[in-house]
Amino acid sequence: MMNREGYHILLATFLSLLPFLGIGQDQSVADSLIEVADRFPRQDTARLRILTLIANNQTDPQKKLKFADLLMEEAREIQDLKFLHHAYLNQGQAYRLMGDFDVAIYSLFKALDYAEKSGYIKGEAGANTALADVYSILGNHNNSLLYYKEALGQLTSQDSVLLATILLNMGDEYYMSNMYDSALVCFQESKRIYERMGGDRSGLAYNLGNIGLVQAQQGDLEQAERNVRASIRELEKLEDHYGSAIFLTYMAEIYQRKGLLRDAKEFADSSMSISRRYGLKAEIRDNSLRLADIYAMSADYESAYRYHQEYVALKDSISNDEIYNRIENLEGAFELAKKQAEVDLLKAEQKNHQIIVTTATLIAIILTILAYVSFSYYRSKARINVVLEEQKRVLETLNETKDKFFSIISHDLRGPINSFHGISSLIKYFVASREPDQLLEVADDIDKSVDELSNLLDNLLSWAMKQQGQFSYAPEALNLKEMAEELVATLGNMARGKGIALSADIDPDISLWADRNTTMTILRNLVNNALKFTPRGGKVELTAKVKDQMVEIRVVDTGVGMTEEKVENIFMLEDDKSTYGTAGEKGLGLGLQLVHEFIEVNNGRIYVQSQENVGTEFVVELPASVQTESVMV
Repeated sequence: MMNREGYHILLATFLSLLPFLGIGQDQSVADSLIEVADRFPRQDTARLRILTLIANNQTDPQKKLKFADLLMEEAREIQDLKFLHHAYLNQGQAYRLMGDFDVAIYSLFKALDYAEKSGYIKGEAGANTALADVYSILGNHNNSLLYYKEALGQLTSQDSVLLATILLNMGDEYYMSNMYDSALVCFQESKRIYERMGGDRSGLAYNLGNIGLVQAQQGDLEQAERNVRASIRELEKLEDHYGSAIFLTYMAEIYQRKGLLRDAKEFADSSMSISRRYGLKAEIRDNSLRLADIYAMSADYESAYRYHQEYVALKDSISNDEIYNRIENLEGAFELAKKQAEVDLLKAEQKNHQIIVTTATLIAIILTILAYVSFSYYRSKARINVVLEEQKRVLETLNETKDKFFSIISHDLRGPINSFHGISSLIKYFVASREPDQLLEVADDIDKSVDELSNLLDNLLSWAMKQQGQFSYAPEALNLKEMAEELVATLGNMARGKGIALSADIDPDISLWADRNTTMTILRNLVNNALKFTPRGGKVELTAKVKDQMVEIRVVDTGVGMTEEKVENIFMLEDDKSTYGTAGEKGLGLGLQLVHEFIEVNNGRIYVQSQENVGTEFVVELPASVQTESVMV
């Protein structure tokens, strides 16, 4: 048995040979490494390198996806960004081969993100190349070329093999855009690089087949056939099912152009068989189109129509943006062959002419209606997606608010409750030690805790009702002086207990137009907050005046004040710990949030000015009632 050190030497030797073996897909390489990977423990970087090589060389997309997922799972365990890049890159390529292009693009963008985060420039180029491949299949050749050029700009002179791969794919884009001279230049340059690097069998096979495609377009069908045949033979040896399926389709096209329809059908059937076996959706689509065209030329319209239907369904699932061309391209070829047969038929059966014309007109009308309905459907779908995104954003905001709310409760609600627990222990102690005088002090502590808990629960209830939209808003004329005197009476004990001078100087003619409950909550929280942060011997003043049809209410204290940063964020519901008052009071952190929201409910505004160790001034503006406005006049 070989020990672990021996396996590492074996792996290092194999990896050192990779530049000479090439980086193209080779199923035999993948199969030979599967057993080797099992000999290394999880989280071993040597095992992750082997899993990367296995996924890279898999020609079966299902197996490629399996090993990409395994690599991703183990890379996450050690948070290795580079191996996560390789995992997502292979996952995206597998989904591309299976025709799940939206998932493929998502995985490839994740691969690009991990490459950027790890500073892996070659990985960025690889992800951009794979993205270009997907856009190429979708027919978006402008995007495809942009990503290929981006990848080229990220390469250095040492990245020759990847450079050859990108040139190969760019040539394919030029070919799809009918720019055959540019395509041939890219293919030939890619071929020279592969040969100079030691001869990547897969890369050279693709190059040979692509050069054959250009030759076919230039009219040299014989040389094109020889090159494409040689490419297919090499790809079959490598068990590259994807490449074999592609070039078998092109062989069918070459024989179709030669007029040898039976041979063309055999090549297309072979490609279709491979594509169905390995779930290659794009190749199934292309073969459906090819077979429909071949059957139409053979006057087998029933088979042509069947493959035409399959092509339409597949292309619709692959690229919604090509909905018009999806119908027109194949339908054009089908109609062309059909009309030729109709010409021959008209010579023998002139009486059927009107029926045929009517039928063709109906088909055209139906296709136009289908096109319009499909277009309307996708426009409606786009609008719905916008609405769903907005709803998602609102729900996320509500969820964040809920999390902050529960975090505050979990921290601050325990304070008053724990106070009761401590007070209970003191009562038992003083009763047992026969110290009744101390029980009076305990009673004061109970009053204080009850006041804190009552204020806290009032704020919680008000805030919860406001968030649920259940807080009633019933504006009425309110005498501000009466409300201020009621507030001073309510909080007077708290002020006297801290030795703070609490006063309210309000003109009796000042009247507000606001909701009584929410306005009292605003004033109570502002004054309570001022008392909380004002030391013994300080003062808190409540004043008001009328200004521009608004009542300007000021709550001024000589407390500890706040920093500029605290003032900027004072009305935000934060999930950190609350600030203690000058006498150790503890608040929920919710009072000022309620003040801000209730002022908005009453169509008012609030301003804050504060200076550390000097004091704080809250200015609230609320609408004046008709009575106050008449007094002003």
